[in-house]
Amino acid sequence: MKAQPNDMTGNKAMAQSPAPDDEELIAAHDYDHWLAQNCFSARWARFWFSPSRTLWLNTPARRLVRALRLKPADKVLDLGCGYAGLLIYLSRKVRFTQILEGLDGSPLMIERARKEIRSRGLEAHVHVQQGRATQLPYPDSTFDVLLCTYVIKHLSDPLFREMLSEVLRVLKPGGCFCLWEAAPSRYKFMQVWNMRLLRIGMSAVRLRSAEHVRAFLEAAGFTGIRPYGQGHYYYYYPPLLRTGFIAFRPQAAS
Repeated sequence: MKAQPNDMTGNKAMAQSPAPDDEELIAAHDYDHWLAQNCFSARWARFWFSPSRTLWLNTPARRLVRALRLKPADKVLDLGCGYAGLLIYLSRKVRFTQILEGLDGSPLMIERARKEIRSRGLEAHVHVQQGRATQLPYPDSTFDVLLCTYVIKHLSDPLFREMLSEVLRVLKPGGCFCLWEAAPSRYKFMQVWNMRLLRIGMSAVRLRSAEHVRAFLEAAGFTGIRPYGQGHYYYYYPPLLRTGFIAFRPQAAS
């Protein structure tokens, strides 16, 4: 997937459009096209995606170190890292001895993340790269912890299953997976409004209930599944519901 300099933020926009049936690349292309614009919605998104506002969007991150019992020796991946705000936040909370890793499908997001990392002098502590959630560019059993926030709404059911399979592959036995995402409203009129907001700049969005997400985790083979981060997503108004879970790759058989 090639990129070229062609946007108002000084970042790179994607040069080629993805195939019409490749939803994962379409979402990355949508972000690159949308965030490069100078319209109000794009300026609003760039403002809130800044790492300095990470905890406003990712409110569950406030309890993440304690909830996941993060340790300095843990190897961590943020899948769909955006501007690397969550990784930057965690690097300040824990003295990791391992490099924190981030992956995002959007070249524009990755370039902006690298600028944010450099501006804080964290190049030796945080590394990000472009890649696909369904084809993770890491060896088997690499990570102790894998995070995934506000990503799965861009994945069809088959792609979500592929992503979970890859998450299990790159997690170490007993490794922890933590995800959260906007959830559907129980009120039809609110659901219509929420979907309209979520589709700004995006070709396709789908929201899954907590029961639906748990079913995917169970079917993929995760164990120890428990709710985490459920509440409200304050990027939009009225705030959207949010669902989330902590789950584990099974321990290797002795």
